[in-house]
Amino acid sequence: MSRFLDKIFLLRRETDPSWPVWKKTVYYIWRAALLLAAGVGLGILVLLLAVGAFPREVFYGYLESWDTTVLNIAPVVVLVLAAYTLLGRAWAGFFLGGLAAFGLSLGNFFKIEFRDDPLLFEDMFNLREATAMADSGHYDLFVNTRMLLIAACLLAGTLLLALLARGRLRWRQRLVPLAALVLACAALLPFYNDVDRYDAVDNFEHLEMWSDTENYIAHGFFYPFVYSIRDFWEIPPAGYSKGKAAALLSAYQDEDIPADRKISVIAIMREAYADFSRYDIPGLDTSGYELYHQLEAESYTGNLVTNIFAGGTIDTERCFLTGNYRLHNFRHNVNSYAWYLRSQGYTAEGSHPYHQWFYNRQNINAYMGLERYRFMEGDFENMTDAIYPEDAYLLPAIYSDFQKNKATGRPYFSFSVNVESHGPYATWDMGVEELLAGDYSLECRKAITNYLDVIWKTDQELAKLMDRLREDEEPVVLVTFGDHLPWMGDNKVFYEEMGVNLDLSTEEGFFTHYSTRYLIWANDAAKAVIGHDMTGEGPSVSPCYLMNVLFRQLGWKGSAFTQAMDQMMDVFPVVSIKGRYVVDGVLTDAVPADRRELYQKFVYLQQYWRNEFLFGDV
Repeated sequence: MSRFLDKIFLLRRETDPSWPVWKKTVYYIWRAALLLAAGVGLGILVLLLAVGAFPREVFYGYLESWDTTVLNIAPVVVLVLAAYTLLGRAWAGFFLGGLAAFGLSLGNFFKIEFRDDPLLFEDMFNLREATAMADSGHYDLFVNTRMLLIAACLLAGTLLLALLARGRLRWRQRLVPLAALVLACAALLPFYNDVDRYDAVDNFEHLEMWSDTENYIAHGFFYPFVYSIRDFWEIPPAGYSKGKAAALLSAYQDEDIPADRKISVIAIMREAYADFSRYDIPGLDTSGYELYHQLEAESYTGNLVTNIFAGGTIDTERCFLTGNYRLHNFRHNVNSYAWYLRSQGYTAEGSHPYHQWFYNRQNINAYMGLERYRFMEGDFENMTDAIYPEDAYLLPAIYSDFQKNKATGRPYFSFSVNVESHGPYATWDMGVEELLAGDYSLECRKAITNYLDVIWKTDQELAKLMDRLREDEEPVVLVTFGDHLPWMGDNKVFYEEMGVNLDLSTEEGFFTHYSTRYLIWANDAAKAVIGHDMTGEGPSVSPCYLMNVLFRQLGWKGSAFTQAMDQMMDVFPVVSIKGRYVVDGVLTDAVPADRRELYQKFVYLQQYWRNEFLFGDV
């Protein structure tokens, strides 16, 4: 075979010194063209996975726009070229680069399939979490014809290049593809960073532009994946300067909590909590919510309009703790309410009965000012063998820590996140009497039944905790809220079956899609301090404002930032990273002209608070 191939000059392992320049030029162009064609072909093929479970017309939509097509294919070519530069062989470069492109595309496919959440650049720093979730037994990986087709083409392309582009580049020769790689990246970078170009993509005939996931899918995979890099390194808003933001903040003065109003606060974020009794679903037995409704009747309650749906727990969690409406990477101490309360003499700690490395909570919780945090490792793993430890262990542990803190003489702040109600929810019989009757699929009936069973168990544990706190002589307030709605089938299929409106183009659908509930409850000792019962319906707010709602109820002014956000909350109670706002009580996708200056101040203050740590002496 080798002797036969050597007779064709294009297929030789290397050039002959006696060849004329034109022949050598054609030889090298041939090898480069083959590798480029293979990379482009693979780039088009992996776009089949970007479509996910949506119609093939979405894929054709990619190809109708040359820039969308190029911006999705180019990263695949770059990966192939980078591997070629490293290994020096065309077939090896195509196989390694193509395998990386295929792997990333599969990761995005399954992340959307199971969590309705696309793969972002920042997820590359959470691979351990992704592997752990995949190995948990809650997700069943599968192979479809598109995956088999791509795998077959990857292998076929590797074999063809091994025959048609033989030989190996010497180290000096690799400078040419390296230079091409650098020039290509430099030329393409401005296109990936062009916000107007990204927003101009029109591929929404079968997708919902207001859905973060579907908006991502409309752009393909590699294009939005590379575009997401810009969110990894935070770019300050136009016109921002630290001096300007500091001047805005200086209009307010930090306020201490009066010694006689230092009330302990226990906050519990509930995984995927939703009150399905609010959606009028035919045939759904919602009687189990009666206990929670009784707790709401003696509390101050409202809707929490989150940035996320069915996944992304840490967004709600960290927006609540920090007061930020959007998150950035946590690599050092960041301003938070935990730091503020510590500056006021509080103990600040909490619990999460799952792995400490999940979302890097073991480090980031400390950056947010939580002095001590209990995890599965060395703690809850000694209480239960459950993959997701039960709230029957978590909530008593929270109460126990509250009691132990009394010996310090310090007021107490606790923030905990449960995990028992984490999805997905079993679509088979778990021994629970069905709670959904009617013309629904078996999977839908079982999923909603098993979901309600687990959250109602938490309601019972919550009621027990409140009964214990009710009789406590120390003034204490309990804050509990959900992080997002639960996963209910791939592509929200069970919501669709039950007739729950998640149409983001409508106001009802938007609020249903992103809203969960919050509850603020005070024991009698706390009510005596604050001077009112703290009941009724509160405002619908973004998670960044929930502490403002609490501070108002407690009569605390808080830090200068808290006071500034308190005023902003009255005008912009909902500020979503999805590009929707509630301004003066009206849902809109654009801030009105007469409020833009105030909104710019909001953005500047948020940027400053997110990046300039102000509690260095705590």
